[in-house]
Amino acid sequence: MPASLARSRAIACLLAGTTACKPDDKDTLTTAGAASSIVTLSGEIVLHTVDERFSSFAVDTAQVVGTEHWSPPDVHQPTIRVQPFDFDRPALRPLVSALAPAMLRIGGTGADEIWYATEGASVETPAGYAGSLDTATWNALAAFAADTDLQVVFTLNGGPSARDSDLEWQGDNAEDFMALVAERGDPVAAWALGDEPSAYPITHGISVSPAQLGEDFDALAALRDVHTPEVQLLGPSVEYWPEHGEPVPYLDEALHQAAAIDIVSWHYSPQQSERCPSPSRTAEPETLLDETILNEVNLWADEVEAMASQHAPDAPVWMAETNHARCGGAPGVSDTWASTFWYLDQLGSLARHGQSVMVRQTLSGSDFGMLDDATLQPRPDYWGALLWRRLMGSRVLEATSELPDLRVYAHCHPAGGGAVTVLAINLSARRSIQAGMAGLSTRSMLVHLLNADELSSTEVRHNDVPLVFGDDFVVPATVGEVLTQLSLPPHSIGFAELPEAAAPACD
Repeated sequence: MPASLARSRAIACLLAGTTACKPDDKDTLTTAGAASSIVTLSGEIVLHTVDERFSSFAVDTAQVVGTEHWSPPDVHQPTIRVQPFDFDRPALRPLVSALAPAMLRIGGTGADEIWYATEGASVETPAGYAGSLDTATWNALAAFAADTDLQVVFTLNGGPSARDSDLEWQGDNAEDFMALVAERGDPVAAWALGDEPSAYPITHGISVSPAQLGEDFDALAALRDVHTPEVQLLGPSVEYWPEHGEPVPYLDEALHQAAAIDIVSWHYSPQQSERCPSPSRTAEPETLLDETILNEVNLWADEVEAMASQHAPDAPVWMAETNHARCGGAPGVSDTWASTFWYLDQLGSLARHGQSVMVRQTLSGSDFGMLDDATLQPRPDYWGALLWRRLMGSRVLEATSELPDLRVYAHCHPAGGGAVTVLAINLSARRSIQAGMAGLSTRSMLVHLLNADELSSTEVRHNDVPLVFGDDFVVPATVGEVLTQLSLPPHSIGFAELPEAAAPACD
């Protein structure tokens, strides 16, 4: 076909925005400062079905009880003691309810230093523990979860304070807590045992072998069967580093030894903040706008899934902790618009992998929180999570783009009825992208464009209207604009609802 004819057909195809576009017409048109591309969609087959609580988040155990957590940027030490988390702040319930249903993970390094004070009265924390989780604090957390449609994933203490001299896990205190949860019927969906046991030599100065971890999970399973038989066991929650993967091989043998695990979990952050003592990729505003670096999560996901398939073929895989930058996030980066590209892209990537749940670290607190913990004002990533919750359903479809800096993902719309939502991310700093759709009807397309003035912005616009959570505590509506095309300015993100897609996989 002559180049001029191909160009004319591609332009007509893009402007039509219908199923008239065929694979042969996927010519990429480029001009100075602009590009056009066809996004090819398939609505015939569901690639994977993720959990309805796929997009989830965490509150650190250290935040819950008020022990050492990541310090503010103006404090010249990595951690400080924080005030216990106040779950009854009026703004929290509407903000979190808008992201529900979701999992609420309670964990982090501080989980391995906590005593469970189940007697009801305030008691002194025993020697060897950093703090106590008392019944009043747990009551507030459990009530918050129940009120906002959250299921709790709770990390039990697996650290040195819960082990004997032979490093065998001692479950007496954990059993008291599990019995309390069972008696009250609190919304706990999974028990984890310890946070990143492969890193215990660094975080706690002990080494718990995979064989010992397997025995520990057997002991936990016995307690679970007595008190909360419906609750699953999650583990081994190993950490993957940017660039290096597992610093020390642990996951494969841990899964081999810990047959009691029901959900395979792993942790990953693509870069680190300056609080981290370890050498790795340092967070910068544009680091995670590089498609090569964004793709790294797929390498580690493939590795984890291969081990899970060998040792626990019936267990779902969860990324049980992830954040924009390890060690509290990078100030001026992880709390800005720059982070949202990584966040939504990784949600799309892991859903395409079929991993059931992705837990964002964290809901609020430090620089990687979706909310500013002092004011509870949403940061840009909160608005990304809100649009994902409202527009991206559990069924994952195939979507491809020919432009490397146009990242695309497609899911059945939560409303069903054959409707589809496309997520498109323009990583380019210089050019706009006109994204036409091939394979499904785009009649009555509703577009949601998220953008900001610059990567360092903390204010995000939805279809040119600033997203604001005001004193009335009302999370704003996000109504799409009826358009024939999805036009993405540089460094912008778009969601396109296709209500008339008639995708067979989405009936």
